[in-house]
Amino acid sequence: MGQGLSTKVDTMPTTVATYPDYKESVEQLVEQHRKLRDGNLHLAVYLAPPHRAKHDVYLFEIIDDFGGGRIDPDKKLFSFSYGSTPGFPLPPGVSLWMIVTNPAELETAIRENWKQIGELKKAQGDGNALVVYADAKGKRLWNKIK
Repeated sequence: MGQGLSTKVDTMPTTVATYPDYKESVEQLVEQHRKLRDGNLHLAVYLAPPHRAKHDVYLFEIIDDFGGGRIDPDKKLFSFSYGSTPGFPLPPGVSLWMIVTNPAELETAIRENWKQIGELKKAQGDGNALVVYADAKGKRLWNKIK
């Protein structure tokens, strides 16, 4: 009976996590990607893009030769989503979104101000983007997005 309302609220379980609640899981996933890509992963950013579902998880990666090094003629960075997996468990209704590009395509997207670049800039500016991994090339490219 001595518990106050604020104590009860603080101990209530969260039913839907939001950015940056999946930081540790994202870090583990990025480490797996680094090993799989054998030095070709330049940047991995965990973010919360504006105007997207706040409970979903978003990961932006720059990988050498992704998509054969091609630039999308429709001016869209490649993105896909999936639900819970044994390696990345998620609650029902939550998706992991991957936004993946190569350095040449990103440079073009920045120069031509593709829509997704605006979302990345906004997330960066709002403090809703956490660089999980960046080598020198990745840092240079991330700084160009600003």
